[in-house]
Amino acid sequence: MKNEVKDVIKLMRPIILIGMPGSGKSTVGRAVAERCGTGFVDTDELLKQRLGMTLQEYIDECGTDLFAQEEERFLTEYDPGDSPVVVATGGSAVLYPAAMENLRKRGTVVFIDCDLPSLKKRLWNFESRGIVLEAGEDREQAILDLYMTREPLYYKYCDVRVEQGRMNRSKVAEQIIRAVADKEAGIV
Repeated sequence: MKNEVKDVIKLMRPIILIGMPGSGKSTVGRAVAERCGTGFVDTDELLKQRLGMTLQEYIDECGTDLFAQEEERFLTEYDPGDSPVVVATGGSAVLYPAAMENLRKRGTVVFIDCDLPSLKKRLWNFESRGIVLEAGEDREQAILDLYMTREPLYYKYCDVRVEQGRMNRSKVAEQIIRAVADKEAGIV
């Protein structure tokens, strides 16, 4: 079965992962890439390289509006190439329609859907993730606000949705591979 899935993936376009911060895009993305024998790219890491500093440093120095402009420009121009590769995007990618249209043209967009209680447990490191909190804003409320704003956009832009539930990263990776293979085969 693993070889079958590998062969299907090698024939496909890039896989573009979207989802909330903390949903596991980078962790699961690496597992998908490893299982399929493809490369892995994290657009937040590429954007850090382009900016010459961490995302949080850029936000602190230049503000959220300039950061959003840089992120949108980067994602709108981003091209993973034609080779099969797994791409993890920042959680805010869906806030930029032109960027999402670019990504949808370039690969199969997979929404890793992680439930709110799990996200609350995982998002202990807001600052290092570049998630902006207003002065005095409650973290739980901020997570809820992000979730409520972004969830409909994740559904809007995805080609495939994989519910993470209580599965480990290996099982989620397997689900993504199957879902993308089914989508590309016209089964879904």
